[in-house]
Amino acid sequence: MALVQPDSDGSERRVAPRTRTFKRAQILFNNRFSTVDCIVRNISATGALLTIDGSVPLPKQFEFRIGDDEVPRPAKLVYRRELFAGIHFLDVPQDEEQTVGITPRVVSSVSAGEEGLRITPKPLPVALVARFRWSDV
Repeated sequence: MALVQPDSDGSERRVAPRTRTFKRAQILFNNRFSTVDCIVRNISATGALLTIDGSVPLPKQFEFRIGDDEVPRPAKLVYRRELFAGIHFLDVPQDEEQTVGITPRVVSSVSAGEEGLRITPKPLPVALVARFRWSDV
């Protein structure tokens, strides 16, 4: 049974409610010739938090499948910190993203002719970092 994560201390910055889970999943890339096993820690309509081996490199875009039966979904890597990776599903309809309040941050690239997303890292909330066993906070 999955539980919705509480927003008790105000540190929750996600606009789509995430549901805690502990399911095995796969990241598929290289035309599905390469796979990486991972664990889904929480999931929403727009993305998920994964636990993955820190030594495994991930591509920027890939397909993501939970379990063996589900159809793979296109996704992109949003951030990577040690054993955790945050992903965003690319098959979410635009109107659904707007209803959950996501505002895409598109920044033009430095070189002319290239457009893309620039990911700006932000520190984790103190309430979250304090729960890590290696935390000094």
